[in-house]
Amino acid sequence: MTEHLKDELKSFKAGSGWLNMGRWFEDESFWEEFKQILFSEERIKKTPYQVDRFIELLDLKRGDKILDQCSGIGRHSLELARRGYEVTGVDITGKYLKEAREKAENEGLNIEFVQADIRDFKRDNFYDACINFYTSFGYSEDEDENIKAIENVHSSLKPKGKFLLDVMGKEVLDEIYTDEDLWRLDDGYFLEKRKIRDDLDMLESKWKFIKDNGEVKEHKFMYKLYTEEEIRKLLKEVGFEEINIYGDLDGSRYGKQASRLIAVAQKQI
Repeated sequence: MTEHLKDELKSFKAGSGWLNMGRWFEDESFWEEFKQILFSEERIKKTPYQVDRFIELLDLKRGDKILDQCSGIGRHSLELARRGYEVTGVDITGKYLKEAREKAENEGLNIEFVQADIRDFKRDNFYDACINFYTSFGYSEDEDENIKAIENVHSSLKPKGKFLLDVMGKEVLDEIYTDEDLWRLDDGYFLEKRKIRDDLDMLESKWKFIKDNGEVKEHKFMYKLYTEEEIRKLLKEVGFEEINIYGDLDGSRYGKQASRLIAVAQKQI
């Protein structure tokens, strides 16, 4: 380990400036600089399996209209379109959408990609299903803003339309939580430092990418944490019914040994 890396590790562990992150998710540099972490090769390889499970859990029919909230570089939108679904991908990051559009065009896929905040985007009674996957919810400290994103899903779904929401549950985090982690990547080291605040309501995280060429990138972000009952209550208050909670995409029972908190809910007729 080089002296430069040792110094970076020392400063990272010392930490500072957890508060006042504000609307961190509107900073495109975060999404661009940590793209290789967020969309690792391992994660990309899981996409076909994940879409298999979306189809099963949401009972999708070929030709259904699907809303992919926080679609990123379009990995799920593209796979759904390949299987005959009509997809709208919505994301706040312009460069991600540009890449997704180029991939769709290269494959001859007709996918609508929209640059918008999910707290603003809705189309009344238009979609058969909506997906919000891999902790793409709860980014605001203001819970009313988070709820707005779910209200927009409810408004956008047709009657009996279904919604799949994936978050990190408090029960799960309580079992696996560590303050910090360090990984070796192909071209450097990735460090993550975490802090829980507000009685387990918020998880703050600091990421640092130290490249072998000496380049250093660092960002802080946060998101809200929810229990099973809190997610049930939120979805019910917005108007969803038949709310099922799973511990993974295979439909396993949710509990402390789960890997994720997967909620599948249906809009009333």
